[in-house]
Amino acid sequence: MELDLPAGYTSRPFVGADDFVGMAHALAAARRAAGDSELPTPEMIAVNYAGFAPADCVPTRDVALVVHTDGQIVGYGRTAREVHDNGDVNWLCFPIVHPDHVDEALYVAMIRSMERHLPTVTLDGDRPGWFLTFTPHPGPGRAAEGRSAWLEALGYEAFQFGATLVRPHLDDVPDLALPDGVEIRPVTDDQLREIWEVHQEAFRGQWDFHEPTEAEYRRFLDDPLLDTTLWKIAWDDLGVVGQVKSFINAEENTAEGRRRGYTEYISTRADWRNRGIAAALLCASLRELRDRGMTEAALGADVNNPSAFLLYQRLGFEVTAFEAVYHRRIE
Repeated sequence: MELDLPAGYTSRPFVGADDFVGMAHALAAARRAAGDSELPTPEMIAVNYAGFAPADCVPTRDVALVVHTDGQIVGYGRTAREVHDNGDVNWLCFPIVHPDHVDEALYVAMIRSMERHLPTVTLDGDRPGWFLTFTPHPGPGRAAEGRSAWLEALGYEAFQFGATLVRPHLDDVPDLALPDGVEIRPVTDDQLREIWEVHQEAFRGQWDFHEPTEAEYRRFLDDPLLDTTLWKIAWDDLGVVGQVKSFINAEENTAEGRRRGYTEYISTRADWRNRGIAAALLCASLRELRDRGMTEAALGADVNNPSAFLLYQRLGFEVTAFEAVYHRRIE
């Protein structure tokens, strides 16, 4: 993939693992500027890229780095094909620009170049095809600005919103009981497949659901931040009913001068929803993080899931940033 960029910038193809260092630096800076300070490492990006199916994304073909005239990597673009469970095909345009270089001309040039790179889409029946991208946004009901406004000028529309939430302290965490017949058990290696599969199934029917692949399971196992001793997994006599798979990014905490844990990958099996399981597991996770020396917690949430979003706020989490999912129908 080649990016047709304004003066002062050139692009080159992704060539291998050494590029992950510059990409992680640009991505971390972009996230920090957007209010989402979960900082990626080169190892985390490497695991993510190893899980791409060849039909969907080949990094040496579908990733291009943005290089400033001073020789520094200041961003990158990645394209990918996503086929969802409902048959929709999305063509992802993922532009990352270091905040010191965010500029309308550069950003729009990256989007347009990635659109041109993506192949012509052939669809069955009347299923729509879409260009899809993500960008910081002031939030639902608020006017777009910056990159979100530039996308709207290109004909993109926001249709989903996510939020970053932080609990600024771990004091006064409620001790909520699980329903009768449900208990938390320590995690053993032979349970990992079931835990992962139940979590995937919990999101069937969501706008971006697709059948999970073996490559994604391997990526889950290879996550460098995976620590099953932090997880809170609830079981009944049939199997897993709910989970919160927390993690601590020690490198990030050192860089940011804080002690934060993440209470992520939250789900409840369909037949146990609205019974207080997620709330009880989340509180147990917060207490576990506190016992490990953490002083705050963070998570990402789908704003379009109001019951979960309100639950997190009731438990003391505060919104620090919004992200919008934008799409444009392929003509």
